Amino acid sequence: MAIKESIQLKQIALSIRNAASALAPRKKGRLRNELRRYNTPERMIKTLPNGNVKIDFFVAPPGAVYGKYWNSPYGSGTGTTATIKKRYPQHFDYGEKGYQDPSVRDAIEVWKKQFTKEITEELRETIRFELGTDKRK
Repeated sequence: MAIKESIQLKQIALSIRNAASALAPRKKGRLRNELRRYNTPERMIKTLPNGNVKIDFFVAPPGAVYGKYWNSPYGSGTGTTATIKKRYPQHFDYGEKGYQDPSVRDAIEVWKKQFTKEITEELRETIRFELGTDKRK
C-alpha cells in the first residue's frame, strides 16, 4: 500500500523544520530564516517509486550554503572549527537533532495511529467485499 501525503506528514515536516532551525546558530547571517523559508513540506516530503515516503531537511539551502559547516563541521585541531565546537556545541548537528526532537516523535506517533486506522478500515472493507457482506459494486 502506497503512503499518500497527508496533513499529518506535512505536520511532521513542519515539526522537523521548526525544531532543527531553532537549534541552528542565531548570529550567523540569515541561516535560521533561510532554513525556515526553504524547508517547506512540499520540498521536504518525497514519495519514492516503491510508495514509501522520505522527509528531507536541507541544512544548507540556497542563500545559506554555509549551513553545512555549522551542521557538520570538520576538523578537530586547535583551529577555528575546534574553537567553535567547544564554544557552541548545541548548534552542531542541528539537522539530526531536529529529527530527534520530542515534538517530531509525537507527530510521528499521531501519524502512525492515523495510518494504522486507515489501513485497518481499508482491509475491513476489502474483506467484507470479498465475503459478499458488502453491498458496493
